[in-house]
Amino acid sequence: METNALIYSGIAGAATFSGILAVLWRQKLALKYSHYVNSFAAGSLLTLALAKLIPEASGLTSSTTLVVLASFIAFFLLEAVVVSHSGLEIHFQEGPRRAALAKGPLIFSGLFLHSLVDGFVIAVGFAVSFELGLLAAGAVILHELPEGITTFALLLIRMARKTALILSVAVALATPVGAALAMGPLGSLSESGLGVMLAIGAGSFLYVAASDLIPETHQGDIPRNVVAVLLGAVLMYLTVILLD
Repeated sequence: METNALIYSGIAGAATFSGILAVLWRQKLALKYSHYVNSFAAGSLLTLALAKLIPEASGLTSSTTLVVLASFIAFFLLEAVVVSHSGLEIHFQEGPRRAALAKGPLIFSGLFLHSLVDGFVIAVGFAVSFELGLLAAGAVILHELPEGITTFALLLIRMARKTALILSVAVALATPVGAALAMGPLGSLSESGLGVMLAIGAGSFLYVAASDLIPETHQGDIPRNVVAVLLGAVLMYLTVILLD
């Protein structure tokens, strides 16, 4: 379990780093096409949470619904604190002008924590089964690429290029770090405890999809974004069925 979690969380971190490189190469083009990747990831995350993580957690603990709800609300409150103290909106519908109001350290803190949670979810998945870990890692990898684009682009607005690059790389590294930190405690959890962890992961995926990714589908070419959401949902559902 430990090796798989580290390998796949490392791949997720590499996906974030790829997004950073895309901004270094062609920022406008990277931001333009990140809408499609975000849309595909939204469909994938929603489907994985609803079709696999929640049912799997329900088989391990009776408190799944409550934990998913609490997790969703906790992530909402956490992001609300970051937004209220930074002026940040994690999208570009009004261009860099609004994003420029944000405070760099708070942007970094929120995105770093988000990547830590992604690593945690990957580790939880592999603690339950290889198939579930693979599904969780795939969903995380899909949205880490556009996250790398968004992270670096936002930080570039508020700070020097070198500082923005260093902090963005730290966000990329947070995913494998989160997986590594989770592996020790997960090894001693009961089945019920693993179910609770899965439910927390499901709440995290639902919140990221609903709050961060779905709003991005309303930008750019909306019909194509809708197709990407549906494609992500269908492919993830088929993958869940094939791996069951």
